This record gives sequence, structure tokens and C-alpha cells, in this order.
Amino acid sequence: MRSPDGGGEVQKRRLLRALLGTALGAVLFAGCSSGASSSAKSSASSKEVAPLYSSLPSSVRTTGHIVAGSELSVPPMIFYESNGTTISGVNYDLGQAMSHYLGVPILWRQLSFPDLEPALSSGQIQMIFDVINDTPQREKVFNFIDYVHAGNALLVPHGNPLHVTSLASLCGHSVATVRGAVQIQLVDAASSTCVSEGKGAITLRLYPSAPTARLQVQTGTVNAFIGNTPVLLYLARVSGGGKVFSAIPLAGHASYYGIAVSKSDQKLENALKKALEDVISSGAYMKILDKYGLSSIAISKPIINAAG
Repeated sequence: MRSPDGGGEVQKRRLLRALLGTALGAVLFAGCSSGASSSAKSSASSKEVAPLYSSLPSSVRTTGHIVAGSELSVPPMIFYESNGTTISGVNYDLGQAMSHYLGVPILWRQLSFPDLEPALSSGQIQMIFDVINDTPQREKVFNFIDYVHAGNALLVPHGNPLHVTSLASLCGHSVATVRGAVQIQLVDAASSTCVSEGKGAITLRLYPSAPTARLQVQTGTVNAFIGNTPVLLYLARVSGGGKVFSAIPLAGHASYYGIAVSKSDQKLENALKKALEDVISSGAYMKILDKYGLSSIAISKPIINAAG
């Protein structure tokens, strides 16, 4: 796994340019800068040019960055490019744009999805910025700054050989997803209905990461993977030139994706929400979604705990 302090001198130079007023989206914020004099210059510049810098918690202003946890494997929302070091995606681009207003970079720490919530609870990271659904259950533990609204889908082998149209059409078959995913409840409910109608249950298989779970579809180990619609539509379009998977959106299961923060970290929550508001009002938000063909999941303003 990559740590949030990888990236070296190249990222240092890019970070300094960003904090000195470089245009939004032009800089990679994936590493910590080093060198006392350079850090001092970037910090001073941040206070001068970033409108939300003074609203950040003192701990963030002291460290000079915010650490975000992510699986970094859910294109097009957040992922490593093919070189294995460059981070891309909607969340990453939004993070860059938000950093412009905050005056500090967002550093990305790669964690498995099941490890994200424990890492936030223990203070190893300061926010989860992954593809994480805002749910009433999760809101009992964290606060969510919701930034897009999208549904769920099934990923099946190319051509959809089982003619899957819904979870109900998978009675007697198998579905994979990630441990801790909100979609587990959807599969369990559908499986119960299958059994009550005298059909075979849906066999649910859980994996530690989304790529591992999706691979089971490709190898024929399971019949389908359930996940977030934007991710699966993208993968169906690009994997093997569009000849590996088909994606089947599920009706009636849309939810908000949010940035999760500790309930005790109110100052950080307020600063992040305001930064996202500024990114939306500037027009950068829609440009980022358009870049990945995801304008349909946009919302007009960030919402706190929309699922509650």
C-alpha cells in the first residue's frame, strides 16, 4: 500500500506551485513536501491566498495537510492510473479543487474498504474520501458531506449470458461484493425474497477489495458483482475495449456518496463543506463530472447527512 508521504521532489514542486495560486486541477496533491524553507513559504502563501485556511482546525494548520483514506481502486471516482503512482478520478480532482480554497493539500492514504471506517475512528486518517454510501447506520458514527447522488448496478460477463435484469433474476446464482459494502443488505433482502418464492437463495461472497471481487466475475467464479453505478458503467466501457463486462443499473436504489468525517471534528467538517460549496459555485464541480461523463450524478449543493 502507498503511504500519504510518497511522491518526493516532483510532487513537492507541484504542491508549492498550487499553493502559490496555480489554476485549479493543474497539480498533483499526493505527497508531502520536505525542506523547512519551502514549507514555510508554502504555508505563508496559503494564509494569503486561501479563503478558508483560517477556518481549518489548528491541528491541520500545524501539519499543513489533510489525510484522506481511500481504496484508490474504483475508477472513475478514485484510482491509480496504469503507472501505479498517478492518482486520478472525480474524488481526486475534487480534492485538488477544494485544496485551492483550503490552502492545504489533501494527501491520499490507500486502505482496503473494510479498514476505512476503523482508520477514521482511530484518527489514522481525517476523512474518508472514497465511494462510500451515506447511510443512517453510518451516520450514527460519522458525519457525511454528500457530494453526488447515484445508484447501484450489477457487473456481469460481457453479453450478459444469464440475461440478468435485476437482483431478482439472480435467484440460485452467486454475487460478489466488498466486505462492509452497503450493497450487502440489498443482496440479503433479494435472497430472502427468492427463498420465500420457492426459488434458490442468492449466494453472497465477500472480498477485501473491489478489484478482487470484480475479478471473480471475469474468471467465472461468481455470476455478478454488485457495486456503484458510475464505477461499473465505466469499467464495462473500458475493460478489454468494452468486451469483458456488461453493467446492469438497478432501479430504485440510488443514494448519496459522501465525505465521511469524525463527529467530533466540526471545524474540519465546516471547512470541507464550504470548500465544496465554493468548488460547485465556481463551475469546477460540473467540469470535473463532465470530464468523466458523470454529469447525471451532480447535486446542486453539498448536504450534511442526507440519508438521516
